[in-house]
Amino acid sequence: MGKINGFIGTYASENSKGVYRFTFDTVSGTLGKPELFYEARDAKWISLYKNIMAVPVAKHAWAGICLLDISGGKAEFLGEVLAEKHTPCYILQDETHVYTANYHEGLVMIYEKRQGQRDALCPVKKIVTAPRAGCHQILFHGPLMLVPCLTLDRILCYDRTRNFEKTGELLFPENSGPRHGIFNRAHSKFWVVSEWSNEVYYFAVKEDKFQLKETFPLLQREAGAAAAVRLSGDERFLYISLRGADQIAVLAVEAEHLNLVERVSSQGEHPRDFILSSDGQFVLTVNRSRGGLVSMKRDLKSGKIVKIIGQTDIPQGVSVTLV
Repeated sequence: MGKINGFIGTYASENSKGVYRFTFDTVSGTLGKPELFYEARDAKWISLYKNIMAVPVAKHAWAGICLLDISGGKAEFLGEVLAEKHTPCYILQDETHVYTANYHEGLVMIYEKRQGQRDALCPVKKIVTAPRAGCHQILFHGPLMLVPCLTLDRILCYDRTRNFEKTGELLFPENSGPRHGIFNRAHSKFWVVSEWSNEVYYFAVKEDKFQLKETFPLLQREAGAAAAVRLSGDERFLYISLRGADQIAVLAVEAEHLNLVERVSSQGEHPRDFILSSDGQFVLTVNRSRGGLVSMKRDLKSGKIVKIIGQTDIPQGVSVTLV
């Protein structure tokens, strides 16, 4: 494939101004220096759907999201809605809608895309969970929308076919803090990472039934704060970033159980997000406090991270994605 573009979302600071673009060599794993792509205060999460980018934005006393067309290599502004007091921490898109999770306000906002119209985004649904509920992610499972609420110790479930009516919830131990989850392709397995208890919860899934099979410890409670989780393309390994410990944990998925393969340095401080390249050869980690963006070589057979390929500075990096 050669060189492709990647994007990094950042917290607002003196040195970070919004969304940054970098190049990634898919053959060698080398990184280009990140450059400012779109200036937006607190543009900490990046959602890409085809050529449409959605990012958080804060202006004056209000916050929300903006929509950008990046098909021409530049950020063409399509529209924005500022209907929240804090920027959302997670954004998901599909063909017709944009979905956001707001940690501080305990909100899920749903926007309709209106391409070609003056107002490209229109709010169509506001779901209020609880103040500071810690809504941290949005996942789809068939007709269900799942929202991990970290401070409520539960994942809330809504039916997309019934105007997002609440249909149930997955309960977690008190003060565990479920943060992010990931399904396998068949949606028969579901893993959830808890930020406060530093555990992985494995559920067997059949339609709308979730059966807890295993709780796997990653770290002692005070030793760090688990963040992002990714599944390798062959579904044999889970990868989890551990802030505080500043590590990437590699777990082998073996039948109904998980086994620790290794924990390796994130080569910085506060690894808040990371991704695997499409061919699984590389892990790209963004460290928020120190260390910036790091490219690591991955062994496909063992799942281990075997070599540091490159590293480049990026201030207050929060999320990373590849085109």
